[in-house]
Amino acid sequence: MTEQDKVKAAINSFYKGAGLNLTFKGEANPKVAEIFGEMVQKTKECTEALNWVPEPTGGKASISWIAKNFTQSVLAQLEQKQSLSCAKSVIWGYRRHLQVAALGI
Repeated sequence: MTEQDKVKAAINSFYKGAGLNLTFKGEANPKVAEIFGEMVQKTKECTEALNWVPEPTGGKASISWIAKNFTQSVLAQLEQKQSLSCAKSVIWGYRRHLQVAALGI
């Protein structure tokens, strides 16, 4: 599994953990990683489910940072522990930004 595949898996687990039937199918590029990192940070502010995730070095999330910190066991844990209302709010607020970033815009 490539790092880009791991980013997609992390995003899709995040969606699933929020109880949303969404699938991220776009390109996992550096901008997508940055926006997903913002989504994780915003969710950390309103739920304890992501408190175990360290802050990205340099301030912005990267593809490598996501691939390293969102392992399969962590993704399974995320799907089970995430606060539904908090994560849903973050996802709906960032969903369009993530889609645009996946287009390279």
